[in-house]
Amino acid sequence: MLPSATERLAALRHRLRRPQTGPFSSYSRFVGFMKVLLPALAAVLLGLVVVWPKLALEDKRFQVGFAKLPSKEVESLAMQNARYFGLDESNRPYAVTADLAKQQPGSRDLIHLTAPKADFTSTSGANIVVDAATGVYNQVTKTLDLAGGVNLYHDAGYELHTPTAVFDLARNTGRGLEPVEGHGPQGRIQSAGFELAGKGRDITFTGKAALTLRGASPQGQGKGAKRR
Repeated sequence: MLPSATERLAALRHRLRRPQTGPFSSYSRFVGFMKVLLPALAAVLLGLVVVWPKLALEDKRFQVGFAKLPSKEVESLAMQNARYFGLDESNRPYAVTADLAKQQPGSRDLIHLTAPKADFTSTSGANIVVDAATGVYNQVTKTLDLAGGVNLYHDAGYELHTPTAVFDLARNTGRGLEPVEGHGPQGRIQSAGFELAGKGRDITFTGKAALTLRGASPQGQGKGAKRR
């Protein structure tokens, strides 16, 4: 007996619902996978085309920047608006500031300063400020070697000017071996040098010195004119 039309239709539906096997089914899955993979790869490649020139440019800039640095600049450290703080032998604070500080190549202790300024206090409580065009600060010995025009201000009213001077901030002492010009409460002073001694209490004018008192003629021609 031949199957009816209804039975033939049901058998056809059953075959269509069965999972397909064989080469045609594998090919269909491959085609479906490639439809998803190829658009994704295209998007990635398009992104690389857009981003790559920027990455290459940044990499070149990085390499050129370091290639142009002189070896001396790489070996030394520099700091703007530098500040150093310490204590003297009597545990009194002192400060050294500068517009620019550069570490000497090969030495961790020596610091070259531009426009240095030091502020310290004597054992008598007098405040002393010194500044200059350039200087070298030794972090171990706590000494400050100034040059290019040194100015000393003592709160007792003295103001001194000399080309170079060295100050020991640990002991509150200083010394200059070049001509000194200055003035104080008693008048003007000129000498061949000066010494800041007595832990910052005394200023001694060394060598040939001349003191001009206020309202008087020059006096004190000789050695060792001393003022507090």
